[in-house]
Amino acid sequence: LANTMLANDGMLCCAIDDEEAWRLRALLLRILDREIGVTPVRSTPVGRTSRGKLSPTHEYAFFHGRESAVPGSLPKTEREKQRYPYSDAHGRYAWRNLLRTGVGDMRADRPTLFYPIYVDDNDVLRIPKLEWDETAQKYEVLEHPRENEIIVLPVREQDGETVEKRWEHGRERVSSRIGEYRVQRNGDASGGQAASIHFIQRMDESSVPKTWWGDAKYASSNHGAMVLKNLFVENPFDFPKSVALVEDCIRTAGGGQHEAVVLDFFAGSGTTGHAVANLNREDGGRRRYVLVEVGRHFETVVLPRMKKVVHSPDWKVGKPVSRAGVSQVFKCVRLESYEDSMDSLEVSSSSEEQAALLAGNADLAEDYRLRYALGVETSGSACLVGREFKNPFAYALSVVRDGVRREACVDLLETFNWLIGLRVESRRRIDGVLVVAGTDAGGRKCLILWRNLTEIDHAALDAWFDNHRPRFSEADVIYVNGDHTLNAMRRPGETWAAESTEPAFRKLMFEE
Repeated sequence: LANTMLANDGMLCCAIDDEEAWRLRALLLRILDREIGVTPVRSTPVGRTSRGKLSPTHEYAFFHGRESAVPGSLPKTEREKQRYPYSDAHGRYAWRNLLRTGVGDMRADRPTLFYPIYVDDNDVLRIPKLEWDETAQKYEVLEHPRENEIIVLPVREQDGETVEKRWEHGRERVSSRIGEYRVQRNGDASGGQAASIHFIQRMDESSVPKTWWGDAKYASSNHGAMVLKNLFVENPFDFPKSVALVEDCIRTAGGGQHEAVVLDFFAGSGTTGHAVANLNREDGGRRRYVLVEVGRHFETVVLPRMKKVVHSPDWKVGKPVSRAGVSQVFKCVRLESYEDSMDSLEVSSSSEEQAALLAGNADLAEDYRLRYALGVETSGSACLVGREFKNPFAYALSVVRDGVRREACVDLLETFNWLIGLRVESRRRIDGVLVVAGTDAGGRKCLILWRNLTEIDHAALDAWFDNHRPRFSEADVIYVNGDHTLNAMRRPGETWAAESTEPAFRKLMFEE
């Protein structure tokens, strides 16, 4: 299901341990386009208790996505920054020796990268005029050094012999970016030469993450459980994920983009929402998230946690340390459950005439009970939308919570928007009528008029519509709760049609 919701460049991240990792990987490879990477994560530095087996200290993060998905970058650690101790207007950098080292470092490996560099007394370097000899596989030098210049070649002295190596960069690149190269004089003539050439190597801020995440910040014990303890005094949830780990998972999965949308369909303690709030606070982003959770701890952990973390980023003993809040609007959606539907069914008694008829015919009575009773006698129940929406702003179901029956409010307006696939453009109350405007799934311009029938009857609605008719001239369909006579008010040239919300609601709710 998540695969059908992924954007073209979207990515899915799953966290799991060794027990089922192999099975999950096989499923992901079958369902999603490609594997972006598998990252072992150091989840508990001290290791978990394991009798007769090695003590696990890690779990995994699987990244899979669409064919066009590209992993995002992570902020550089202090250790990584130390490798680039200098900085300028273009960012951090370090000086590296132009002489190639490691695999493929010999002249024979890349002959075109063996060429002379001339250096003068003021340490100004230049590439002489050269011409490539394809047969001899070497450059012919067309320009001699000047009197104040020395020749620097990519060579090293090893065991008393001169070994021909190669430069890291080609002559065209060196010539075109000469300002990014410098000369270092070798006092002891290291490598058999009086000077060596160094180049600027810049820190790649956009480099993709590596496949080993061993930082202590990923440990659930310190950066998951401790965070909840500081928020709630006593930890109300077992084994919460590290906030830092989820932040980096979001960044890697493309959530570094300021307008990213993040879906977590096993929200747990709400760490994903916490991480998104932190990222928005950090860079001023406008990321959105959808958290889905079936557990009762939504009310006691997830929702209060999100209220706290948007108020302040730092908490200690259940109290905010700072007030660096972020702007946040929550929409909490509770889906009607099977139990709610059963609890709210209302059975109406048969009429006296019907009861008498059934009493005199055993076969008819049995057939009625088996085939019709439940449907007919419960048809007026609120959960079956069997009533007229007299006051749609106070529609409620009778449900049982913790053994106690109570009224649970239902958002008919929002539910109807979803049923018709409405992209809401405006929602405003005008003279006692709530007007919702937008475009439905079929591309029709819709207008939905919600009213309290005890306050606005047929005549009042007709008068209201006449007063505001110019506002609605472009509508294709107008929905209104309760019986109405709006279609009789249509004027020549007007093409809209009016429908009652109740039958449309029932049809979309219960018919395939």
